[in-house]
This record gives sequence, C-alpha cells and structure tokens, in this order.
Amino acid sequence: MADDDPAVREALADLIDSHPDLELVGLAINHEQAVRAAVDHRPRVVIMDVHMPRGDAPSSVRAIRDQVPGARVVALSAHGERETVLNMLAVGASGYLVKGTPAEEILEAIIRAARDQFSMSVELLADCAEPLRRAERASWRFEDLVGNRLEDSFLELLGHAPCGVLIVGPRGRIEYANAHTRHMFGYSSAELRDKRLRDLVPERYRTASEQLIGRVFTAPSVMSGRRRDGTEFPAQFSGGHLQGRQPRGVVFIADLSQLRAAESRFRQLIESSPDAMLIVDTSGRIQAANNRTEALFGYDRDHLIGRAVEALLPDQPLTVSLREWDDSLEEPVGHSMELVGRRSDAKQFPADVSISPLRTEEGLLTVLTIRDITEVQRAQFVLERSLELLEVTDRDRQALLSHLVHAQEAERGRIAADIHDDTIQVITAASLRLQQLRRRLRDPDEQRVMDKLDETLKLSLSRLRQLIFDLRPSSLEHGCLAGALRGLLEQIRTETGITYRLEDRLTAHPPAETMALIYRTAQEALVNVRKHAHAKTVHVQLLGLDDGCLVRIVDDGDGYNPLEVESRPGHLGLSLIQERAQIAGGWCRIESEPGSGTTVEFWVPLGAPPDASPGPADSPEGDPQP
Repeated sequence: MADDDPAVREALADLIDSHPDLELVGLAINHEQAVRAAVDHRPRVVIMDVHMPRGDAPSSVRAIRDQVPGARVVALSAHGERETVLNMLAVGASGYLVKGTPAEEILEAIIRAARDQFSMSVELLADCAEPLRRAERASWRFEDLVGNRLEDSFLELLGHAPCGVLIVGPRGRIEYANAHTRHMFGYSSAELRDKRLRDLVPERYRTASEQLIGRVFTAPSVMSGRRRDGTEFPAQFSGGHLQGRQPRGVVFIADLSQLRAAESRFRQLIESSPDAMLIVDTSGRIQAANNRTEALFGYDRDHLIGRAVEALLPDQPLTVSLREWDDSLEEPVGHSMELVGRRSDAKQFPADVSISPLRTEEGLLTVLTIRDITEVQRAQFVLERSLELLEVTDRDRQALLSHLVHAQEAERGRIAADIHDDTIQVITAASLRLQQLRRRLRDPDEQRVMDKLDETLKLSLSRLRQLIFDLRPSSLEHGCLAGALRGLLEQIRTETGITYRLEDRLTAHPPAETMALIYRTAQEALVNVRKHAHAKTVHVQLLGLDDGCLVRIVDDGDGYNPLEVESRPGHLGLSLIQERAQIAGGWCRIESEPGSGTTVEFWVPLGAPPDASPGPADSPEGDPQP
C-alpha cells in the first residue's frame, strides 16, 4: 500500500490488517518506493495513491506490471478527473477509487482485484462514458454507443477489463481484442483481426465456440484456449449479443490456469492429510473424499460420492448443524464434535469430527475432518486409572506419614516423660542431699568442692530441661507453630547472639502431624545456622501458598557450595530437610554460595491426613512439666 499522507497511510494499513483474509506486506510513501516494495514482496494487489512524489502513477503501474506480472494495481486518489482515470486504466490499473470511498468498498476492491475483477464507482464510470453518451441521448441501446465504429474512450475501458474481451463482427470475424486477450493468446491486435473465435480453441471445441456467437446471452462454458504457440490452457468462455444496426457479438474469456493450479494444490492438501476428509454440501451429501477416508471406513470413494454423510456417522446431529450454517446470515465458525463412526463392516468406533465451513461460488460447503480416537480414548482410560492409582498411593503415603510422625512424636514424648519423671527427679534429689551435706561441712576446701559439684548438677538439670523442650515444645503441643519456632529462635539468640525476625503470615491451622513435621524440618535448618553459618541474623517466614505452608529461612552467614558440602560424608542435615519435605508430598529448595548466606525454602501441603491419630498430647504419659 502506497500513500504519501501519513494519516491516510496508517488508516489504510489498519483497515487492511483488520480483514482476516488480507495481509499487509509492505508500505511506501512515494512512487519509487512503491515499485521497489512491489518487486521485493511480490504482492497480489497494490493499492496506490495517484499523486505522490518521486515519479508518476502511470509509470509506476507500468513498472509494477512489467516486473511483477501477477500483481494487480488499484488506484486511489482524491481526484476523479476523467483524463487521470483513463490514463490509469490505459496502463493496466485494475480499479480506480476516490478517497472518501467507504471502507467496505475499499476492501471489496482489493479482494476483487486479487480475483482479476475490475472495480470503479458508478459515478466515475458514468463520467468516463460521457463522450459515448453524447453520440445520441435519445436511445441507450448499445448500437447508439458503438454505431459503426467503437469510440476510443470505450475501447480504453474494454482494453483494461480484468478478463479477455472479444468483439465479433457480423461475419463472425474478430473486430476487437483487448490487451488481456492478446496477452492470453500471444497474438498482436493485427494478428487477431479477422480471425474467427474457433481459431482460438482446439478443434474439439470449435462447434461449441460457434454457439457462443449471436445469442443474447450464453452461460459460462469451460473449454480450452489455444495459444499462438499451440499450447492449450483451461478457460471459461461466455458470450452475448450486442444490439445495433449490424449484429455483433461479445465474448468474455477468463484464464482458469491459476484456478486449476489452486484446485490441484487443494486436492493435494486433502489427499496428504493423515485424517479422513470429506466435503459435504448443506443437504449432507458427500461431494468429495480422500484416500484416508477409504482406509478408515472401508468404502471406495466412488461409492461414497453423492451418499448421505449419515452412512458414515449414523444417528447423530451432524446434518442439523450443517443446515443451521446454510440459514445463517453471519460468517460460520468451525467447531469439533465427538461422534461415532461406522465402517463398511458395521463396526463402530469413536471419532473426533472437525467441522469447517468452505465458501465457494456454488454455495456453502463443509469440510469434515474425521479421526479415529479409539487409541486416544484407550490411553485416556489408562491415564485415568493411573491417576486413580496415584491418588490411592498418595493417600497411603499420607497415612504412612501420619503414622510415622505420630510414632516419632510419641517416642519423643515418652523420652521426655522418662527424663522428667526419672532422671530429673533423681538429680533433683541428689542436689538436695548434696546441699544438706554441704551444710554439715566445716572445712572451706571441702565446701568449695561441694559447691562445684552442686553447680554441675544444676547445669545437668538445665540441659535436661532444654532437652525436654527440644523433644516436646510446649507451644507445639498447644497448636502454636509460630510460638514453638519463636522459642527455638530465642534459645539460639541466647546461646549464640544471633538475632532473628519471625514473620507469621500463615492463616490456615495445620493438622498436628503436619505442624510437627514443619517444626522438625525448620529446626534442622536452624540447627545448621547455629552450628555452621556464623550468621548475625536469621529471617524466618511462614507463608500460606497453594493450600500448603511455605517456610523460608534466610541467614546472612558465610554460605557454602552446596555440591561440595553435600557430597562430604557426615553432612546429613540438608538431605534430611529435603527428604522430610518430599515424604510429606512437598518440595525443598536450598540456595547458597560462599559469602552470600543461605536460603532454605520448603513447602508441604496442609491437607488433613486421611487417618489422623492421637497426637503426643494424648499419650498415656500425660503432659510432663519440667
């Protein structure tokens, strides 16, 4: 598309892009660019402003027609002077539009040009034919426009019609042939003059060609044309009678070579399809079928032509859909259906049927693409069974996890209870006895020894109480995950001076077993921070994500190379973190590099275990208090 006005150029570009059947391949702002763009992109249609810099429109049209023979030029101008219009048509323009023409007519002119059809407004055509009307206004018959000789302006219009035009005189000899006819057959005007129409067709069509002359109108007939070099080409001929004092005939000729080539490519496309393809009319009758249809249904295609599509897809609402398309005023849209196909041996199979509209000159047809989906449905059934098995396995895994966590926490509770009820009690009693013994001693050296012994016992009691907390945090027993983690972080701060920030944004309340697993996994990560990170701060986040809990632990410590450290023997902490998360149906991600700290993230689902067992708080040992 070429226009030197930016606003018009952009508006036309948007208009062309908005049409689903048109593609804008190039823009130009002057005649020189227009010719170069046409040569580079080789479009089917060029829409060109007549008045642009760097050249003139007739020269540009000639250059485009010479260098890109398949391109058609539609002229667009703010002016409609008769001389300008005739000059553009004389050099081969396929249409002439005045700026201000409705958008729909511009798009239609482009499409018509692609079909080798001419476009011009009635007003312009009437103005161009004005010299012809001056001959005699009393009669509008063609003989009054033509008379005994054809006027030059009318010949110029015929000369650039999008098809071949012949005017045959009373003796059946050619009096006029337009440029399209001369190019089509390879003759000059002088060579065609006084030839007969039968000289332009093979001998087998001579009788049919003579029947085109002398009738008021003859319907289009497909025959072959014969060029000057003897080669033949498919063509459509139609004729009519020109009224006048001397009877003349007019013959219109359209070269069907490109159409036949397009039909051949379409047939090759259908035949190469891996699926069965049918072309069906609106009454449901099969018009064409490919090889794959024969293989799929077991019928010979000649046996299928003309039969109702219900023979292949019986007792189903397919024909109703086709009739709805035929009655619709809107552009039909394709869709898919799952139907049942029936082969020639009466065996049935599931079929996926894609239904696509196909507009033709004969009316609306439908392309059916049919695929046997027996294997697809079998694979879908296997997949569904596999998913069911996976769900059962997942439930079993959840149940196992629940029992495993419950067993671990019960054992921790039992150990904590044993320490509280036995070891701590014995050490407490020993400390009391020791204090009584100290009061009886008078020797200062013996008292100092006794004081150190008492301090040792108190330290043992403190460590045992911490061990009880580690085994069974009281906050965790009361259902507070954040409280249990805060207690752990406070203990680390007291022991190492590492400051912490705990961010609890978890709104859901995890089941007891899941809460215990989250706490133990986070505890393992924080123990690594305390022992190995040399960190100053640690940031712990509890987040709700995808029906689960995401825990993120970030420290500003030394960091490490994960591949190097995890391959060393004895470093099981990080592996345990990942294994715990995976057992719970979640995931774990650890990122670290030397000097940049470490980030540990793990996510576990919060769904309640399928077989919830009593938690540690319900154990027979009761709830020990250190």
